[in-house]
Amino acid sequence: MIITYTEYPPNTKKVKRYNGVTSFASGYGSVRLICQLPDGKTETIIMQEVVHWPGSFNFISQSQITDKDVKVEPVNHYGLNLYNRHGKLIATAPHVDGLFVLDRVLDRESTEYTDIDDSCLLALKTTGHASRHDAEKRMLWHRRLAHVGLKALEILPKVVADAPMMTGRCDCASCIKCKLTRKPFTPTTSRATEPLQLVHSNICGPLETAIGGGRYMLLFIDDATRHPDEYILKYKSEALEKFKEWKALREKESGKQVKRFCTDGGGEYTSKKFAEYLKSEGILKETTTPYTPQSNGVVERANRMIMERVRCMLDNAGLSKKY
Repeated sequence: MIITYTEYPPNTKKVKRYNGVTSFASGYGSVRLICQLPDGKTETIIMQEVVHWPGSFNFISQSQITDKDVKVEPVNHYGLNLYNRHGKLIATAPHVDGLFVLDRVLDRESTEYTDIDDSCLLALKTTGHASRHDAEKRMLWHRRLAHVGLKALEILPKVVADAPMMTGRCDCASCIKCKLTRKPFTPTTSRATEPLQLVHSNICGPLETAIGGGRYMLLFIDDATRHPDEYILKYKSEALEKFKEWKALREKESGKQVKRFCTDGGGEYTSKKFAEYLKSEGILKETTTPYTPQSNGVVERANRMIMERVRCMLDNAGLSKKY
């Protein structure tokens, strides 16, 4: 809504438009915008020295508003947030069809400047709502068709009457949440230079109970030699005793001592007894990131390789899993 207005003398104020075309502006003034905030409240903004081009569209220059101490902050998968100099949120601008559309409500109050050609102002009132309406229609069809991607929806206007053009990008919160995948982990290039300098361990299971009663496979791998040692356990609590047994064997054999011991955060490795034993032996305990088996990839890959070979041998021999 225009609240103050001053006309320029005819053909005196030449301004370059957003598309590079130079034309004469009719006047300038102050505009009141009522912006809709995410919490349902509204914030009134007064914009000063707004140039009026009859018959044009409304655009707000980001460089101009930042010069007025307005902070513009991008929000992933949404658009822009605008804050005043005190850090208060004053407006939001969702991303629609390649543009950031100011989220605002219509100003119903009257103005004394009723004789002004306000087609530019009218465009501001309707363009955002029209674009939002199209975006809502796109999201409706997106949900109807089981959240397919926009590329798959590009043919929709050709086969469905009144279907919107599927342009822009998908900002569906459910797709972002449910289709999210991790990027591939970068393989590590570091490796221990001598035996027992770094040892990886993991427990696989519970598996189908074997003839001897075992349900778990405990694996130790020396990072330098990549030699694996497997132990079959009935209970996870046996891990500490098996580690002591394995450690005594390999240290005697190599003449080296275990320096670092890398595992996941399983309770069998993080128990008080296990921690006290490692401390008494001067072994540094390394724990991988929770729910990230890739960070303990050496032993996880060995687990997979061993279980693949076991399944192949059982299948080839015609034996059940209990063997």
